[in-house]
Amino acid sequence: MPAGALRLHSGGEGVRASARGRSLPAPTVPGGPPPLPHVTEGCAVIIVSGRLNLTTVPRLRERLLRVAHGPGNLLVLDLSGVTSCDALGLGLLVATARRARSFGGGLCLLAPSPSAAAALGSAGLTRLLHIYPDLATVTGTVPAAPAPQFGKAA
Repeated sequence: MPAGALRLHSGGEGVRASARGRSLPAPTVPGGPPPLPHVTEGCAVIIVSGRLNLTTVPRLRERLLRVAHGPGNLLVLDLSGVTSCDALGLGLLVATARRARSFGGGLCLLAPSPSAAAALGSAGLTRLLHIYPDLATVTGTVPAAPAPQFGKAA
């Protein structure tokens, strides 16, 4: 795993993460895409798979808040392996986006699975969060304009 990349896996036992700069085997999702590479300096690619729910959100939140503290960090969350996402999982995504922005960074969601995309759409978060189909799109179109304001109607 490239230095600076962080992989998270949420599943039956909760969330696991590898430490920055160490090469650890990535958790795999049967039939899922290959692990994503590190994007660029100041950017953390985070692969999330499994359930985002009451049992996994607290540990995932702890890991994401650590990564979001870096000034100018762009967080790229690969949600292609997420099997389900409840209101707590969605709340975590919104809170992470706010936190990253407060430190001068941002949050991009990458290739949400059908269940994650459905949850984001039904909650109206597709208008508030930056969602991209692939990594190449993220690296070429990192948002430069001000992000949408949370809590304000468009």
